Amino acid sequence: MALTFTASTRKWEKLTAKAMLAVAVDSIQDVMEAAQTTAQGKTAGGTIIEGRIPVVTSDLVNSLAVETNGVLGGEGANSYVTAIGGMNLGDTLRFGWTAEYSARVHSGFSGPDSLGRVYNQKGWHWISANAVRWQSIVRRNVDKYKGK
Repeated sequence: MALTFTASTRKWEKLTAKAMLAVAVDSIQDVMEAAQTTAQGKTAGGTIIEGRIPVVTSDLVNSLAVETNGVLGGEGANSYVTAIGGMNLGDTLRFGWTAEYSARVHSGFSGPDSLGRVYNQKGWHWISANAVRWQSIVRRNVDKYKGK
């Protein structure tokens, strides 16, 4: 028996919404996994690898905090997993690193700090280097779900 036009449209709508959510979840996961990929920090003998988050004591990578629709949710290195696992289409998710030095490590810092120590520190850019990949990541995930 053939579906009515209305039933067929509703079925397509449900499949489309399911695929859109899958693309959103996978894309956010891909970006956050990349942003949380660690590299040994300079003070621990490592060198800057743009797009990787430096680790010396794990304080920075563990300072990730996730907000869903304006409500602070989990905190910690893998807190994004729980947030995207429970998300719905239309939700607004925000991710941020709350260590007091996170902006300075991300963007770099030149000049004296509040204690008078002078720095000329290049940034690691783990957020921006991965955020600019968003469009290509979404395209890849759309292709993965085409026809499913």
